[in-house]
Amino acid sequence: MGFVMGYNALSKMQEKNRADYGIEGSPKIPELPTAPRNFGREALAFLRESCEDLKFDTSDTRRAALEDLDGRSSGQGTVPYNMERDLDRLSFEAAVGRFLESGSREDAFDIYYCYCEIFEPFGGGYESTGLLLEMLSEHETNASSLLMKHRDHYSHSVYVFLIGLAIYRNHAAVRAAYNRKYGLEEGPQAACHFLEYWGLTSLFHDIGYPFEIAHQQMKAYVCKLFKNNNDDFGFAPYVSYRNMDEFALSRLGDLNELYAYAITERLAESYLGRVGHEPYYLNHKLLGTLQDRAVHENPAEMNYLFMDHAYFSGLIVMKTYLDQHPEITDFEQLPEVLLDSFCAIILHNSLFKFTIRMLMRTREPLRIDDGQPLSYLLMLCDELQCWDRASYGKSSRGGTYPFDFDLAFEDGNMAWTYFFDKTYESDVLSAKAYHDVLTEGYKKRSGAVREGRSKFVDDIDEIISLSDVLPTFEPDVSKPDPSGAIRAVIEEKQKKTGLYLSDSNYLSLYDFALALNGRYCGVTNVDEMTRIFEENLSLEYKLSNIAQAKGFGPLLEKIGCFYTDRPVEYEPVVCFEDDELAAIAEAEHDRWCVEKLSLGWRYGKAHVGAGQGGADDKVMRERTRLHHDLVPFAELSHAETLKDSRPMEKMLELIRVFEGLTIYRM
Repeated sequence: MGFVMGYNALSKMQEKNRADYGIEGSPKIPELPTAPRNFGREALAFLRESCEDLKFDTSDTRRAALEDLDGRSSGQGTVPYNMERDLDRLSFEAAVGRFLESGSREDAFDIYYCYCEIFEPFGGGYESTGLLLEMLSEHETNASSLLMKHRDHYSHSVYVFLIGLAIYRNHAAVRAAYNRKYGLEEGPQAACHFLEYWGLTSLFHDIGYPFEIAHQQMKAYVCKLFKNNNDDFGFAPYVSYRNMDEFALSRLGDLNELYAYAITERLAESYLGRVGHEPYYLNHKLLGTLQDRAVHENPAEMNYLFMDHAYFSGLIVMKTYLDQHPEITDFEQLPEVLLDSFCAIILHNSLFKFTIRMLMRTREPLRIDDGQPLSYLLMLCDELQCWDRASYGKSSRGGTYPFDFDLAFEDGNMAWTYFFDKTYESDVLSAKAYHDVLTEGYKKRSGAVREGRSKFVDDIDEIISLSDVLPTFEPDVSKPDPSGAIRAVIEEKQKKTGLYLSDSNYLSLYDFALALNGRYCGVTNVDEMTRIFEENLSLEYKLSNIAQAKGFGPLLEKIGCFYTDRPVEYEPVVCFEDDELAAIAEAEHDRWCVEKLSLGWRYGKAHVGAGQGGADDKVMRERTRLHHDLVPFAELSHAETLKDSRPMEKMLELIRVFEGLTIYRM
């Protein structure tokens, strides 16, 4: 993209460490994490090469020159403020690399955590948003199995986020539309702005999905029991929501009115003029539609066949933001880009696709130049992300879907590739998901035949104008599409990660990390644990505690144990044997070394005994990122090995604290 790239504070710290300590090349800036597909590599490159000086303080001359110790690492006052900001981004980058490698829900958690800690989207870090995210993850994991058809939305949102980063980095039309909308010049400032508000839009766009689950559960139950109550014809009983006038109320007034006005205002910029409607008409109609979105007072319209989770997502993000920002007392005080993000969330599922276009009596799609690039990009990426989604409902579990995806860019075009598992090739060749991707043509329900076209691509073009980002795409469905924008590949599926027996409906990684650090510091009071964790530790060290909690399940399996909240006929573990603790300690040390090395730490002991009274100089250690324990486990002293085994003993205590969890020997 033509501008200087890099970790500026870390590079400047290398120079200072050379001058202050005579140490060369520290801190080390690690190589980018590897990613199996191009879209992941592009997302990682965006974080490293485009987002320079993310959240830097350049107004303070001492901070700009790295002459301060206002930043945190393992504690307060250990590194310069802007160095901590670079390390935050490096930690975010590493979290993305882990998720791309595994695709797991636990690694998706790290990306949500990094985003919330860096940008504080609702007025605080993860602590202010964690309940929302954990409820989405746990609710859909446990409640969705009762549906006939349901697929993951938690990891899905992270994939949507990463596709958007790759597209912004590589597609000039998308980048220009976004930068033009917010008056940004292309460069690091624009990239950091996009990272913040695209992250808010994409990571929280499905936060209201539990509302849809409850609605769909009852229909699925009845339709399974009684075939004549066919949902396709609207004969099934359904759940609607009352007291919505209270739920939609805020100190700014009715959020339905706020959204109706905000959406109309945004579509009036270009879209309404193109379809020939006055804004007041849409505002009037849209208000009634939003007020009925969850109540379904008018069954004749058959809107009750579906429950629009995006509507609830829009209400939740707005209510959460207002709760955290009491200084906002008027609609006009809401930042434009924030409203654009929230409107994109409430529009993305069916409100624009069906309702608004029906109200306007038009099939006109949204265009990239309609002044709502976040809405356009969310609709595009949400449709593209249909791979590697955990299937919960009966119909979904029995379906055949792509297991992977890739995205390529060339001459202003994109190419999308979906990968299907060769192990089940006969099922793939007959699967609807496979044939929808192919450009072999298809038949509409009306009987119309589309030759030389992909149904998957045409369905997206009905919502957003694909020719805006695919110049070679043919929008006229009566003609073959020569763009070659999509293809399906059948290949051997590579195993991503090991699966572990340890599992819990109640396991909260954040809570365990909090408790682990608290016990290490000798604190047992929850409020004090939280204060120490939040105030003292940098993002890197918070993630390190979370990684230790996540690693407990795999470590247990090394000694033939597992934890679960289900009653099973295995021997409960009251305490670990000495040989078990030794095995856990070695495995934990190996895990810790991999973590440290991935973040640019190296072996070194210049700081050992360099402090006052011969104590270790923690400031020197954190500035140089050299650590004396980055050695094979056998070379550690006995005191150092206890650092690896004691946290695992603490985990045993913590497991008992969380009601319903027990560790068993296999």
